[in-house]
Amino acid sequence: MSVLLFGALAAWPVAATTPPAERVIGGRLAGCWERIVPNGRTVEQWLPEEGGLLLGMSRTVRDGKVREYEFLRIDRDSDGKLRYVAQPSGQAEAAFPLKSLSEDTVVFENPQHDFPQRILYRFVDKDTLVGRIEGSVGGQARSADFPYKRCARGN
Repeated sequence: MSVLLFGALAAWPVAATTPPAERVIGGRLAGCWERIVPNGRTVEQWLPEEGGLLLGMSRTVRDGKVREYEFLRIDRDSDGKLRYVAQPSGQAEAAFPLKSLSEDTVVFENPQHDFPQRILYRFVDKDTLVGRIEGSVGGQARSADFPYKRCARGN
């Protein structure tokens, strides 16, 4: 009997024990991230993954005024493909399908979007995250890095 059980366990598909990408990304991304900027700060907050959905929001305040805000989500499209969806400062939402996922970096890309065409998150350590946007504007390559630290409160 134990031989049959061992054989059945050995034949169990590896995918069944591998957590879905949402859980891998969410396990690192969830929480409050802060970036100090001149005369203010940016805070990006992500709820933990639940039901295959990650929800986030971001707000930049400088000189006591909200300069930018963004509603974010990581979910699956109607074809089941993982994507990053952003709705910045009241604009129309834009979707960026998952391009790659490694131990420390997740990349979403939409070559048809105006700018950015790529959104990356690189997990430096448990308290350091670098967001990056990349693409081109008028044929010129552009990029910007957004280094974050875990918020002292809110995690």
